[in-house]
Amino acid sequence: MRPLKLLVVEDNETDFDLLIYRLKDLPGTVQAHRVEDRPGLRDALDSQTWDLVISDHRLPGFSSDEALDIVRAQDPDLPFLIVSGAIGEDIAVEAMRSGADDYLMKDNLRRLVPAIERSLRAADEKKAKRRALAEQRVSEERLAAIASNIPGVIVQIRHESDSGDLSTPIVSEAALHVFGIASSRFQEAPGLLLEQFLAADAAQLREHLFEDGASADSIHWEGRLRQADGKVPRWMMLNARRNSRSSRQTTIWDGVLLDISRQKSAEAELEASRDEVRHVTEVFERRREDERGAIAREIHDDIGGTLTKLKADIAWIRKRHGEEPQMAERLVDMLDLIDHTVAASQRIARDLRPGILDYGLIPALEWQIADFQKRTELDAVLTCNVEDVELPPQVSTAVFRVLQESLTNVLKYAQASKVCVELFADDENITLEVQDDGVGIDPTDLQKKTSFGVRGMKERAQSLGGWLDINSGRGKGTTLMLSIPRSGGAGAGDAGSGTSTPDFE
Repeated sequence: MRPLKLLVVEDNETDFDLLIYRLKDLPGTVQAHRVEDRPGLRDALDSQTWDLVISDHRLPGFSSDEALDIVRAQDPDLPFLIVSGAIGEDIAVEAMRSGADDYLMKDNLRRLVPAIERSLRAADEKKAKRRALAEQRVSEERLAAIASNIPGVIVQIRHESDSGDLSTPIVSEAALHVFGIASSRFQEAPGLLLEQFLAADAAQLREHLFEDGASADSIHWEGRLRQADGKVPRWMMLNARRNSRSSRQTTIWDGVLLDISRQKSAEAELEASRDEVRHVTEVFERRREDERGAIAREIHDDIGGTLTKLKADIAWIRKRHGEEPQMAERLVDMLDLIDHTVAASQRIARDLRPGILDYGLIPALEWQIADFQKRTELDAVLTCNVEDVELPPQVSTAVFRVLQESLTNVLKYAQASKVCVELFADDENITLEVQDDGVGIDPTDLQKKTSFGVRGMKERAQSLGGWLDINSGRGKGTTLMLSIPRSGGAGAGDAGSGTSTPDFE
């Protein structure tokens, strides 16, 4: 225990010695120093720190009142006791009011030690309180600085479940900038905060605060401010968490309201850009399918007709001049070549614009699966929840093309032994699932810029208001899911509406 450092203001050395003798009952040692005038007191206070000051009341040209003023100017928490041989009650009371901790009579010092101990405890409490207040001021200043630099309004919202009352005990000064209303107004008017938002959005916020408050630990809400003069509403976002002091009767939310108008504007511009891209993709796909149909018709009508006429002419020549063996052999080779060219033309025409789609999507998918099995000898199965489904041409074409691209990818990369294809149709959507048992795809491969096939399928689905998702992993096979509204999405055109391309005769 460190020594008690005692400063005594006393002109009588005998009284000083008597005072020190009375301190023998204090625990530890006492280091006492005596002064008897103003300069001595000031020098002692300036030279070192003290734990306690004891002063006589009447000194030559000096008094305890003046000593108290000097001490308090130096240290407002330093304990100060008055020990005097003669002091009136009114003077003692006034001294206590001025900041003295206690007063005692020199002829009765039995209370000296308890008074000192009590004063020291009181001084410690005062210092602790001052430190706490100083730390609180620093915290408040720091919080105010943070709040002033946050581009939003810090709020605390309280909801009383019994009465349904709402209050906002904390609203930062930024409310004046955001709402044009001083923060004190929100504290005075409980419902003023919700009144700043459009009715529908305010009702949603109220639901979050009141109904979800019983179970939710956090709130994320976006709403629009009321705007006068027909201005575009500003968007605000509230992020709040339940305060730990919440109870069954009172729910307290601490959060911040941020202006996200720029973000919303950017999102709207981005969505408009995406809509434009989807529209461009839709038009591109429609025109491409139309061009494919036109080319397929040209192949059928022009090249197919020419080949058919050429085949008839060769048959006529063979009939009249086929007696010679060399001539007959050459004519047979020519007929075989024409048959091969006709078959190739039919295949190219079907790839350009599958006429089988004119008989319905399900027959077209069945033909596609059968053709895939025939060409690859892989096990492929098609299941449908309906026997027939009527769809706009652009939707049927999109589903057909996605399955065509998927089967091509299975053949190229999957190393699969089996492919399962499922078509599911309900009142609103048409869904295609293609699943193989192959080696799978690394998810990073799907993000490559060269993944044109996957990207093209996704853009085709998005242009019709649908979506496409691929779930895969190395050694786990691959599952492709396509979902498109049966209506073809808003504004979808009649992609692939060309006429059918029957086989050449």
